[in-house]
Amino acid sequence: MLGKESNPKTYEIKEFLNRNLADFLYFDVDDDPEAQPYIEKHNLQKSKYPVLVFEDGYLLDDPDLFLVASAIGLHCIPKSDTYDLIIVGMGPAGLASAIYAGSEGLKTLVIEKHSPGGRAGSTSLIENLIAHPDGITGKEFSERSRKQAEKFGVEFVLPVVLTDIVKGEDSFTVSISSNVSISGRSVIIAVGVRYRLLQVSGVEKYLGSGIYYGSAMTEGKRNEGKEVFVVGGANSAGQAAMYFSRFAQKVNLVVRGESISLKMSRYLVDEIANRPNITVMTQSEVVAVHGEGKLESLEIRDSQSGQTTTYPADSLFLLIGGQPYADGLASRILRDPNGFIVTGPDLEKHERFSSEWPITRSPFYLETNIPGIFAIGDVRAGTAKRMAAAIGDGANAVNQVADYFTSQKL
Repeated sequence: MLGKESNPKTYEIKEFLNRNLADFLYFDVDDDPEAQPYIEKHNLQKSKYPVLVFEDGYLLDDPDLFLVASAIGLHCIPKSDTYDLIIVGMGPAGLASAIYAGSEGLKTLVIEKHSPGGRAGSTSLIENLIAHPDGITGKEFSERSRKQAEKFGVEFVLPVVLTDIVKGEDSFTVSISSNVSISGRSVIIAVGVRYRLLQVSGVEKYLGSGIYYGSAMTEGKRNEGKEVFVVGGANSAGQAAMYFSRFAQKVNLVVRGESISLKMSRYLVDEIANRPNITVMTQSEVVAVHGEGKLESLEIRDSQSGQTTTYPADSLFLLIGGQPYADGLASRILRDPNGFIVTGPDLEKHERFSSEWPITRSPFYLETNIPGIFAIGDVRAGTAKRMAAAIGDGANAVNQVADYFTSQKL
């Protein structure tokens, strides 16, 4: 792959290839002399970067992710028109549901907008997951889970997004961004959350060229010997700080709270304290970003003193809470004030429940206000926002899908 670090699309495709376990080499056409032989051999002097060069000479010039996925052999179109279960989202919750559904013989389709694992898939090392005493990387967890589901006949389609769900008499019509509609007897929503946007002017100018949402593991080597900033006070930010400390000369962990121990697991707090090139900046927030074409510096304000200091910065990684994905979800699916999907007993407390719940039985614990549509993992209101909790939701949801099927026959 040939690209320019100043082009956000370069990062987007690098991250997509990495997260989907594609083997590739990357060369920056502006800084890497090893890029020149490829440019000359394939006459790429006037190409629009990024460019993917395959071993057989096939070229993709400035492609979108759907073209990239097709070229590396990912399945982008469902093989069938009808399924027992359609799972939307491929994070830990969706993967757990896929494994259990497949093992129970349900014809199951999983659709995913980007790559296996969701936010967990970008984690450098998960150390508190049961049965993994030495830890496991997010990529390893995601790929092993996917293979386990495929062993049971589960089908995966990506990168596509849900565009609509329409309830029929005894099934749902699910439309996806590849202009395909499929039918499912039941649907599980496991779309997770996205990192909250940093409300600082100019951030969008540097997305993919110095500023990144998530830990962006493809950027580790690029930051060797440099100074990076990580914003966030929960486990994902702590894990990112630990990962980049392996490459960067200095990692600054910027936290709005008084201590990282408020939201971060104790083992991570201790590991960060013992890593000499990580500095924790508490009661601090980024208030401005600067640069010509890419991030070069940022301003951080100390909320105690009110003083603002400018720091040179090579990279800024933002891991600041989560907003639930809403893409393509029917507007009539009930949510709480923060946008998380309300399910089960909490539905019956919702002011719109009596007008929205159409049948006599009570909703199952993970069921939304639309019978047969379930919500699991971080997108569901009231969850612990932990990986193990999401996996538990995924397993439980399949049992409740079976109960729904049984209720349909009564």
